[in-house]
Amino acid sequence: MVSERNNSAATCLSNLCDFLVTDFVGADVRNILEMIFFVFLSGIISFFGAIGNLMNIFILCKQGLKDSINISLLGLAMSDLGSVVTLVWMSICFNPFFRYSSIPFESVDIQYLSAGWPHVCFARITSWITAFITFERCLCVASPMRVRQIITPRRTTVVLIVIFLVMLGSVSPVYYAIHISSFFHASRNLSLEGLVYSLDGATVEYVSFSISVSAQLSSFALVIICTLTLIANLLEKSRWRRSVAVTGSGQGMSGRDPLLDPTRISFRYHGPYSTRLKQQTVQSPL
Repeated sequence: MVSERNNSAATCLSNLCDFLVTDFVGADVRNILEMIFFVFLSGIISFFGAIGNLMNIFILCKQGLKDSINISLLGLAMSDLGSVVTLVWMSICFNPFFRYSSIPFESVDIQYLSAGWPHVCFARITSWITAFITFERCLCVASPMRVRQIITPRRTTVVLIVIFLVMLGSVSPVYYAIHISSFFHASRNLSLEGLVYSLDGATVEYVSFSISVSAQLSSFALVIICTLTLIANLLEKSRWRRSVAVTGSGQGMSGRDPLLDPTRISFRYHGPYSTRLKQQTVQSPL
């Protein structure tokens, strides 16, 4: 089991990264940085994030799920809840007081399957739901009269289910490539439960990782495209509103001109007469 564990490409890469970081900053500084970022900051922020997502789920369920946007936001809150809960578990596994206690497993290894890859999966789900919501907002501006016919609550539910299933399926091969088994921990001089790779585990893991990266980049690209389209539509409608406002203002002025003409005519013809009458009144003898 020890040879299978040490011969995997992912394990070798992880050991190389650990060696480079330790050689660059030192083991003590590295442990302090892990304690600050992985344990305290990540754990505390993720804990409050989980509470916030639970509140969002409760509020959305209270409001009802008749609108497609509420369904999308509920799916977003659920995926983000899974993402931050796995980070809370990851912070616990990196805690040295937990890691080096009397637990019968290597917590950093266990979190790779129970926190690392699940977090990646939920993060990809969150990014794709965000892309779908951005697409829906884009349709609201580009085609406001047809958006309720295109994006219905039922179709939104189907899209969210497909996103969850596809992303879960993309990471499932990792659990075939890597499994948990006993191995001898040389530095701690005892046998622990940890990660063991199958013969082709590194290749399968690489494929899943490539799919995950492609899914993330694709969702980012879709968000950028929809955002640019949304901005272009807003600018176009803003220019149209300004042109309509200017045209309406000109028509209003031309509409007021006929009303002003009688006043101008009256002032033009009766003004001199009134002035002349006043002069005659002043000059006339008593």
